[in-house]
Amino acid sequence: MESFIRGSCETMCPKSEIDLRTKEKMLHFYELKPGSRTEPDLNRVVKEFARSAAGVRRPKHWEIRTFPALKRSVEYLLTEIILDTRRSYTFQYEFIFDRLRAVRQELVMQNLSTKESLELLVPSVRFLSYSAYRLCAAPMNEFDPKICSTHLQECLKKVLRCYEDLDQESVEYDRNQRIQMEGIYLIFNLGSMEALSRGINLSKDLREHLKIHLTLNLEYIRANFYKVLEGFQSLPPLETALASLKLSEIRRQMLLRFSVAFQSKQLTVPLDWIGHILHYRDDELNLILTDCEYYNLQLVEADNRQSTVVDNQRRAEPKDDWWEDGFAALSLREQPDLAGKSVKFEKARMDPTKAAVQSRRVRFVDRKLDESGSLPKLLLHC
Repeated sequence: MESFIRGSCETMCPKSEIDLRTKEKMLHFYELKPGSRTEPDLNRVVKEFARSAAGVRRPKHWEIRTFPALKRSVEYLLTEIILDTRRSYTFQYEFIFDRLRAVRQELVMQNLSTKESLELLVPSVRFLSYSAYRLCAAPMNEFDPKICSTHLQECLKKVLRCYEDLDQESVEYDRNQRIQMEGIYLIFNLGSMEALSRGINLSKDLREHLKIHLTLNLEYIRANFYKVLEGFQSLPPLETALASLKLSEIRRQMLLRFSVAFQSKQLTVPLDWIGHILHYRDDELNLILTDCEYYNLQLVEADNRQSTVVDNQRRAEPKDDWWEDGFAALSLREQPDLAGKSVKFEKARMDPTKAAVQSRRVRFVDRKLDESGSLPKLLLHC
């Protein structure tokens, strides 16, 4: 039977590790005294992640942090380090990611209680969710979205199991926090039958608060992508950030369908209508040209005398509120490089196997995150 260690270290990093890393010059930038390249700031050194391996001795109890020390480490990382602007966010992310991973490792080694585990895991879920969005456009050598997604999925599943255990034990907990975690899981796994099935089987009071999330999953599975894009606006900040990572794939799927539905030798589709349907906000309109080029779509100058596939629809259907929310003053027709352009869809030109455009940050999402308050508040006390 596996035995667990009960840690006794009350600092963010045991002295033995500080001494070793100081000697080997392995201290991180954020762990050094200002102006020094070698001297550690004992109040800022945080235990780093060490991979378990065969032949490595089992750590002693004084090398393992207590729950208060682990919680203090998490709070320090997500208040002090996350706001330290001396380096780029990718640099901050690497440090925080590693130290939070070490916290989760010690959580498992000590077999902490379910409630204690939640206090350490929930901030990790929020940090990984936020970082997945914040760094979505970063180069691969600076940020690996696959690794971030893998750890986010793992943390989410652990968190949801903790809530299920508390339900079985009839223990009180923060229901709003659970609603947020369930919502993040549904949006992060948008289109997953497993996630949808789990959400449908939640208790009625939880389902009432997750109606939007469940509806979006259902519509995604039905391939009703326009409805999905409309629903993104109604999500809370972190869920909106995660949902925006799906924008590129949803737009790709819609363009694939357009390449079949609007295939014609004579008729074209106005670019402003495509921008409307694919929910390019006014500040993103220039990206339509970039995306059309990426997907090898044929752009043509529209002839005012020529009929277009959606002329009647565009005249009859008013644009949604988000299109005219004052976020940017210019409309597509007022931009000379976009005005009067249409797309001539040809099924053969668009490669269905081509991956979606890399995800981008969206100013609407940035604004929503900013309006939610300070970053530490978003990650620790959301």
